[in-house]
Amino acid sequence: MPEQDPTASPADVVVLGAGIAGLTSALTLAEAGHRVRVWSADDPTATTSAHAGGVWKPTYQAPLAGSLARAARSLEEYLRLAALPGTGVRMVDSVTVGEVPDRDALPAQLRLLPALSPEPPAELPAGFDRGLRHRSPIVDLPRHVGWLVDRLTELGGKVETRHVESVDEPLGQADVVVVAAGLGSRELADDPTVRPLFSQYVVTDNPGITQLLVEISDSRRWTSIIPHDDRVHLGGVRVPGRTDATPDREEAREILHRCREAEPRLRDARVLRIDTGILPSRPTTRVEAEHRGDGLVVHNYGHGGSGLSLCWGTAHEVVRLVAERDPAADRSRAR
Repeated sequence: MPEQDPTASPADVVVLGAGIAGLTSALTLAEAGHRVRVWSADDPTATTSAHAGGVWKPTYQAPLAGSLARAARSLEEYLRLAALPGTGVRMVDSVTVGEVPDRDALPAQLRLLPALSPEPPAELPAGFDRGLRHRSPIVDLPRHVGWLVDRLTELGGKVETRHVESVDEPLGQADVVVVAAGLGSRELADDPTVRPLFSQYVVTDNPGITQLLVEISDSRRWTSIIPHDDRVHLGGVRVPGRTDATPDREEAREILHRCREAEPRLRDARVLRIDTGILPSRPTTRVEAEHRGDGLVVHNYGHGGSGLSLCWGTAHEVVRLVAERDPAADRSRAR
């Protein structure tokens, strides 16, 4: 096992990854009293999470029972954060359209939506004949990531830019390692089920849009309009297996066409950029503990496109798994 770095600040837990899953895990651990460091190959502001659209939405990520509980816990956290200044979280009026079931057949995931009611057909965007009105959390991710890092620092945590080849390296400096490295978890956890998922949004200036629009669809393409104060994220497309993050100009034109049909005010909006990212897809989200000698590795990855919807729920599960670690390891740490 690698020797401990004598210049490093002491830590009980090293979290690998500074995306939304890693940062929320680190902060929740720090709030539970752990000394935490985050090791990340990228600066938190350069991760895929930091450039995502930024909306909590119902998720059907497997396992379904787990994702329902995690999404509910995350929603609870966003409702709390929306009431605090500087977090980048706010609640907005929203409409969900597309493959919306009848009200008496709504799945539990959709019933989580706050202030839920049917949207009258006459008020639906062009091209849609079914919809639900509700409230939703929107997360301005550049601001939120900054708030997460600042709050972690206030609690004594630290984010370090550091490339890691193996979990043995952080296990030489802490008794607990949390693997929350997104796509990098494939190598760190030796997990071939982690696969790349290409995602793309078009970002425009905001011509005065305040309402969120999200389409429920099984297609790889869907319509979403996510308004922030100074910009709008328009979506979207996801391509399983694609590792090239180069923007797809044809897909960008399709996104703009769909969103402008649904919201005519976007027709004169100026395109600011095209955001892409490679998400960590997996058949199921993995949140589990693995004992390695006297150390503990807690896996927290495979959120796919549901990172914002699941992250706070999985973070609290990480804290529970750390608290349940082998008592013999706690005795080792105390020596």
